[in-house]
Amino acid sequence: MTASLDHPIYQELLAHLLELRFATTEQLARLTREHYGSSRSARRQTMRHLSKLEHHGHVLRLERRVGGWQRGSTPSIWALTTTGYRQVTGQVRTRQRPNLISTTFLEHLLAIAETRIIANETIQQIPGAELRVETEPACWRNYLGPHGERLTLRPDLLMSVTTTEYLDRYFIEVDRATENPARVIAKCRQYVRYRRSGAEQRSSGAFPAVLWIVPTAKRRTQLRAHLEAAELPQDMFTVLTLDELPEIIRDGPPLTKQNNTRKENTPYET
Repeated sequence: MTASLDHPIYQELLAHLLELRFATTEQLARLTREHYGSSRSARRQTMRHLSKLEHHGHVLRLERRVGGWQRGSTPSIWALTTTGYRQVTGQVRTRQRPNLISTTFLEHLLAIAETRIIANETIQQIPGAELRVETEPACWRNYLGPHGERLTLRPDLLMSVTTTEYLDRYFIEVDRATENPARVIAKCRQYVRYRRSGAEQRSSGAFPAVLWIVPTAKRRTQLRAHLEAAELPQDMFTVLTLDELPEIIRDGPPLTKQNNTRKENTPYET
């Protein structure tokens, strides 16, 4: 690695790509916005930094049309190379070939990245608040089923918002409206089984709220109707669009707003 790449901004960009796996130039510029005088400067400088990392073989660029991103244009999408992964982790490991990722899965990963970034932008506007986000596989949870079988719950994210007054925790599922609602209900039932295991409550004291983040108001209405029909715990799941996420982060999930308390959200019993 050349001396010019020793600057912390390069390490920060590599670390973001390690966490997110894929991100657009715009997303990475927003994550590093604090280092620049304006958003325009952030985009320009980020593109320059990424191009240099690409030149030295640390990142690669996917030119692929992904619907719903940057008004239907073809954004530059970035990922670590094997060299970049080794640089940021110090580990030798063969990385999955990004070009073999399906477009549907790539859109899902970019939507998870966008959720992460909006949460970060929102928390910067709340004095004294701190955000902690666990991505896959750190946010996954192993537990025992009713017959002693080993099961794994696989959220997309686990998010914690902490201030001096409250701690809010959320399991987050990012839905792209590509799955049959029946599969969403099946995943919700898995959350209910995991809650009943008591594993999360024993380790953290309370069970996080579960947020289903959907791409459109139509999908929100659809999933809410299916959740109600499935007779699932209504105070356990919240379906919202991405532009509603900042309000949840600022004010807490609906259950805590109704109860006027946010010391620990969703204090479910086992």
